[in-house]
Amino acid sequence: MGDINFKKVAKEDNLDTEQTRRSLTYWQDVWRRLKKNKSSMVGLIGVLLIVLFAIIGPWLTPYEYSDQVLDYSNLPPRLDVRQVDNLYVNVTKEYRVLEVSEKGELLGRIRIVYRDPIAKKYYYSKEAEIVLDDSGPDIYLTNEDFDDDVYYSQAYGIALRDAEYPGGANAVEVVYIQPNSPFVDALVNGEEYDIEEATYLKSLEIDEARFGDSDGAEAIVLALDDASMIERVVFGEDILMVNFSYKLMDEGTRPAGYEDVDFTVTYHDVESKYTDDTVMNRLYWFGTDELGRDVLTRVMYGARISLIVALIATLVNFVIGVTYGSIAGYAGGSVDDVMMRIVDIINSIPLVLYVILLMVVLREVVIDVHLFDRDIVLFRGSDGLGTIIIALGTVYWVAMARLVRGQILGLKEQEYVLAAQTIGVSNWKIITRHLVPNALGPIIVSMTMMIPSAVFTEAFLSFIGLGVSAPQASWGTLANDALSGLTTYPYQLMFPASAIAITMLAFNFLGDGLRDALDPRLRKG
Repeated sequence: MGDINFKKVAKEDNLDTEQTRRSLTYWQDVWRRLKKNKSSMVGLIGVLLIVLFAIIGPWLTPYEYSDQVLDYSNLPPRLDVRQVDNLYVNVTKEYRVLEVSEKGELLGRIRIVYRDPIAKKYYYSKEAEIVLDDSGPDIYLTNEDFDDDVYYSQAYGIALRDAEYPGGANAVEVVYIQPNSPFVDALVNGEEYDIEEATYLKSLEIDEARFGDSDGAEAIVLALDDASMIERVVFGEDILMVNFSYKLMDEGTRPAGYEDVDFTVTYHDVESKYTDDTVMNRLYWFGTDELGRDVLTRVMYGARISLIVALIATLVNFVIGVTYGSIAGYAGGSVDDVMMRIVDIINSIPLVLYVILLMVVLREVVIDVHLFDRDIVLFRGSDGLGTIIIALGTVYWVAMARLVRGQILGLKEQEYVLAAQTIGVSNWKIITRHLVPNALGPIIVSMTMMIPSAVFTEAFLSFIGLGVSAPQASWGTLANDALSGLTTYPYQLMFPASAIAITMLAFNFLGDGLRDALDPRLRKG
């Protein structure tokens, strides 16, 4: 055949990528191949973000995992806001009314003053809590003429009379405030308060005695004049009414214009029938649980617990599993048989049963030391976390021991091991210098795969009630707490469950990439 049927290739083009690649160490080549695997890099980034989320996150939040604000319980991450006159409110599923800003900032709870369960009408009033200084009362005279049903306190310059809230509940109405009264210059939450906005005197504390609406205006004024000082006064403003009766009506029986209305909010004769906007919860990004605790903060602390369990599992796998498996595989014979039978016995005990037995035994155990004039508790069995760590530490290494034993059985027949034995190298150095380093690839991959398994095991044990004790937060306990309100508050389960899923996916993606990168036989250029 003539040259016309062929195309000559230049010498430099006749080299494949393996021949032209610059010289790299084994670990440099591992990192180069790992970077080419997109899913493994996504997993690596995910693992780093989870670590930062767990370590740095709790420092950035203003809450602790146990902080409770019952007024803000069961709040979702997004709030339905209604504007009524100049007031923005959010009505929760538990018939609580919260004052919010237009952007979703929580400003406080508007307290209920009267319920009409038959008509399904609830009446609320904004509160202003005033704390006065302890200078004691003075005399505040006035030239005002009051009706016979009005009672005036010269000690504090305030006139009251009996009244009723809309709906019929007893109330004490603020009729008059003397210009020099201490209430005029009082501050509410560090800010000036316009006392003229107050409509009702809801309650007050005088020398630790509480006088409510049922005591009446005359009784309160007598108490004011006799007391040396007022500790706390709560004023109520104009009434806000929420009508939930439309929820009980069939669509065909609802009044015209209210066919698709669930409830209405009325304030200053302005009625709101629909949600004006849905905004992000600026105070609690992940919402709150049934006790008003920040879900985001508790998920962060749950990440810490999961990473602690993962770290313990990793160290135990490496120290005990690798050591035990390498000795059994290298020694062989009867030593191998005895050691592997011990592994079989340990592996035959169900982990859940083992944890239950440990919790029963260690429930009352407390280990503490006295250092630097302080008592430091090293272990408390009732906490739950220490019991899970002990359980994983004592049984979780058996799979690693079996893996390492299998690797050592194959490697100990290699020529370099025979050469080391010939020149008199000790068995321990052969294991640590030659066998374990050559089996490091499968060991690292197995450790990476076992970390999400340990995280899931801890979450499962906490989910069934064998994990950390309240008020500590674990992803499993958070999921368990959210079950009772799953249909009403699904976000409480969604966030811890998503954290578990993302963590497991991130470690699995990373482990899959490490498996390809650490095995030279899978090299593809």
